[in-house]
Amino acid sequence: MEDLAQATLDTILGRKQLLGQLSTRVRKVRQSTVNRRLADLPLDRLDAIDRRLTDTATYIVEKLEEYEAKGNEAIEDGDWQRYQLLRGEAAEAARDFEEIQDLRKTVLEARYERALNNALAERLGSHKRRKLYDAGIMILIVLVVGMMLYELIANPPRDVRIVLDWIDICACCLFLGDFFWRHKLAESKAWYWRRYWLDFLTSIPMPSAQTLRLGRTVRLVRLVRMLRVARLARILRVVLFFWRGMDKLSAAFDVHLMRRSVNILLAILFVGALGIWLVEGAPTAEGVEDFGQSMWWSFTTVVTGGFGDIYNPDSLGGRVLTAALVIAGMVVVGIFTATLTSLLVREGDASGAILALEDKVLDEIEVLKTKVDELKQVDSPT
Repeated sequence: MEDLAQATLDTILGRKQLLGQLSTRVRKVRQSTVNRRLADLPLDRLDAIDRRLTDTATYIVEKLEEYEAKGNEAIEDGDWQRYQLLRGEAAEAARDFEEIQDLRKTVLEARYERALNNALAERLGSHKRRKLYDAGIMILIVLVVGMMLYELIANPPRDVRIVLDWIDICACCLFLGDFFWRHKLAESKAWYWRRYWLDFLTSIPMPSAQTLRLGRTVRLVRLVRMLRVARLARILRVVLFFWRGMDKLSAAFDVHLMRRSVNILLAILFVGALGIWLVEGAPTAEGVEDFGQSMWWSFTTVVTGGFGDIYNPDSLGGRVLTAALVIAGMVVVGIFTATLTSLLVREGDASGAILALEDKVLDEIEVLKTKVDELKQVDSPT
């Protein structure tokens, strides 16, 4: 009986040990494969990936030219049905070409990022020091954003606000120095500006409106407040820095038109909030008394079409802005929904393979017809 219990215990322990080994292997594979980023690859690997994508794009272009030639032949033969099939295949190939081009842009940006990281590591001595340097910048960003939130929420006395402003100015000078140092080391200056322009904007020293004594200049005060609130966007860099799993989320939505529609939607939300805040925003205007409330009003107006339940504009400019936001929201949300639907349908769609098979069958039929005609000519009496 004791032997049976011991054997059972050994079996259970053996299974637990096996499960532990499997879990360790899964974590290892996830770390080395699933969580791998393009920017983590060496430059020669990125160049090899770009060459492979270029070859694929060249092949697709050659196929498109072939479809064009076959389409012209089908029109000359009066075979409109075959032309429709060829046009469908050409449209599918064109979409594949656009996806390849998007991938090439992603690889090129990853190459620029990798080259910049290599240059930083060379100047600092090693990649470990470069990571410590990046972590220090992120901690400083958290500190500055935390002070800004404290200043906005707690509304401290003027002397405390002045001290916080001086700390903020010193931190912003460090941010600007870091920005231009990286810009100098970047392989592509245009890429660096295109990607990090918001970092430059939010690194500009911007004391509070009370410290600058701008209380009477209402619109300038609002502009200063808007630029200070824009620094909250820098916290996104902290999230991306510490949460590398965001790459999997972005890969799931790596669709050109969908990304563009999301970017346009965010721009519309920000412009709408800024517009209503500058036109009608006031402490007495319930619903748009500050920029945060204005942003919520813009979101509800764009997404739901706006029913005046939060704030109903009184001025002509506010009403024109509301109408523009409602129309833009319908268009952009419609594009996003249609793109997402087409993406989900396309995942399990075999129409491209069916069209290719039909085209292949038609080509084989044409070859057989030609051979049959040749045989008839040979067998016919002269």
